[in-house]
Amino acid sequence: MALIVKVLDEFGTFELVFWRSFFMTIGTTTMLILLKKSLLGPPGRRGILIWRGIAGFGFMSAFYYAIKMMKLSDAIVITYTSPVITGVGAALLLGEKWGLLDAVGSTLCLVGVVLISKPSFVMTLFGITATPPPLNGTIGALVSALLASSVYLLLRKAKDLDPIVSVNYFAVIGMILSPVGMAFNSETMHWPEGFAWVQLSLLAGLSVFGQALMNIGLARESAGKATAMNYVQVVFAYVYQIYIFHHECDTLSVIGAVLIASWGAIALAKEAMLKSSATDFSAFPENSLPGVEDGLVRLITPGGGTRLVTPGGSPALKEAAGPLLKANA
Repeated sequence: MALIVKVLDEFGTFELVFWRSFFMTIGTTTMLILLKKSLLGPPGRRGILIWRGIAGFGFMSAFYYAIKMMKLSDAIVITYTSPVITGVGAALLLGEKWGLLDAVGSTLCLVGVVLISKPSFVMTLFGITATPPPLNGTIGALVSALLASSVYLLLRKAKDLDPIVSVNYFAVIGMILSPVGMAFNSETMHWPEGFAWVQLSLLAGLSVFGQALMNIGLARESAGKATAMNYVQVVFAYVYQIYIFHHECDTLSVIGAVLIASWGAIALAKEAMLKSSATDFSAFPENSLPGVEDGLVRLITPGGGTRLVTPGGSPALKEAAGPLLKANA
């Protein structure tokens, strides 16, 4: 997708957003009609869906702008600080846990952004002479990361939303707001010709297909593995930059990319730690579930002690604790 945006340099940022949103709207609306699902979504969730669409439009616009203004790899890598920003935001706004590994990952990502953006005052402190990327492109990439994180937080807050309905809101709102952005940015509308129609169709089609595969991946694999695999895009970005656009990669940017992409390894490490600390409830006797306190099961261990655990961590425990939870509801 990012490669197509970079290739379509005759189209303006908001013009590309419009065409992608237009084709996406056709695809997602057709899917919802065929599946006989509501185009508007559940009544109590439409406000969140609208905000998700607005934030998604902002992310897409800022991301496309950064791609046009910067080297492809730099734009993608800075945008991929969004998982770290999401982690911080989830801890502050949703009360999710934020531990030592998250702090280490955030620090590495921050250093990585500095190495890629190369702010003059920082480079001067270390006596390094380096040409920074365009400032407006760097700002665009950072804004896209912030807005992508806001989308993730909204979706995490409303986990019951149908993904197709969510993407449809994103597409429709993008199609509505992009002409406003074109007017504000003094862009003129180009009628696509020839192969440009294919490229624009691919831009939208790959976006929908990618989101569908992401949902499948998150459903079948853990979030840690899904996050780690997502950083493979950084490798592809450098391949495209070197072999298609023939842009050289400086050492500082490569080091910065590695630091930011290390979040994928940290996500896997967090997952491994959670698994190692999990309790194997299959070893406990069937009569070891005498009561429930505030939604937590008081478990009698084989050694005679007790501990409070959440039943969601084990299918077997959840099934056994079901009657107790209902009785104490």
